[in-house]
Amino acid sequence: MKNFLAPALFALALSASTFQLVQAQETPDLPEDYSYLTRLHVPDAVAQCVAAFDHWVENAPKYDTLIVPDRRVLSAKIDDDTTIFSVGNPVPVDKVIVMRAFAKARGKEQWTRVDSRCGVRDGHVVGVSLTPNMKPKIVR
Repeated sequence: MKNFLAPALFALALSASTFQLVQAQETPDLPEDYSYLTRLHVPDAVAQCVAAFDHWVENAPKYDTLIVPDRRVLSAKIDDDTTIFSVGNPVPVDKVIVMRAFAKARGKEQWTRVDSRCGVRDGHVVGVSLTPNMKPKIVR
C-alpha cells in the first residue's frame, strides 16, 4: 500500500505545480495601481490594456497624460474576431480592445477625446494606438 501511495502523491503534487506554472505564464500580474480593476470585475485583457496605455503614454512623444474613465473601462468593446491589430500595424492578435479615453498633448492644456485600441495575443499586450476622436459639430 505504501508503494502505491507515494507515486500517487508525487504525481498529484507535480500536476498541481505544473498547473500553477501554466497559470502564471498565461496571466501576467497587474501592477498594484490597477488591481482595483480586478475588484470591478474588469476582464484581465482590458486591465492589461489600461496598464499598457499608461506605460506607453509615459514615453510617447505626442501625449503626456491619458485618462480612461472607469465607466469606459467597464464598457470596453472586446473584438475576438479580429486577427490583426490594424492595417498600419499588422501584428497578429487574439483580441482587440477598444475604449474611449482622454489624452493631453505635451505642452498643451486642452484634453482631447481619443479612441484607444489595444491588441492582445496569448494574454500579452502586443500593440496600442490612440486616435483623436473629435466631437462632431452640430449644424443648425
